[in-house]
Amino acid sequence: MADLLQSIQQGMKNWWLLLIAGLIFILAGIIILVHPLSTFLTVAVFFGIAILMGGIVKIIFAISNRNHHQSWGWTLISGIISVVIGLILANNPAISLVILPFILGFYVLYAGGMLISMGIHGQHMHLTGSGWIIFGGVITLLLGLGILFNPVTGVVLLTTIAGFSFIAEGITYSIIAFKINKARQRLAA
Repeated sequence: MADLLQSIQQGMKNWWLLLIAGLIFILAGIIILVHPLSTFLTVAVFFGIAILMGGIVKIIFAISNRNHHQSWGWTLISGIISVVIGLILANNPAISLVILPFILGFYVLYAGGMLISMGIHGQHMHLTGSGWIIFGGVITLLLGLGILFNPVTGVVLLTTIAGFSFIAEGITYSIIAFKINKARQRLAA
């Protein structure tokens, strides 16, 4: 039993990392709400650059491992395709602006699902406030669905939903962090 308690305490030791993640999400949400158009355009350009850089890294990986990796050719082809797509998206942010709402929607949907899962797990561990975690996850999930089903409503609406989603996710992670810290303190006593 002592080993179990020590294992649980060890797992709760870095509760503050979830709090930092929550605060980062809240800050990102506020920045998105204050500067929606410039944020979305910046993300669109970054999206293209990220794919381009990922493609370059894949090409380097494939070439440097061609003697040791049997499917290095597929990695090379994937890298070349990523470079081409990255160049197109980085040079034409309008294309990225069309694609990004869907990627953002799926990310927010995933984040909501993760929060719901954490809340359900918290209920199984009899943590108080798990219902609020599930509630935050449901709100985040609904906002993700809103982004996916209404991508044409405009970049401002999408960034507003994204901003509120990030804030909801950040608040929920902060609540989780405080709940874990409280449970950790009870276990220590």
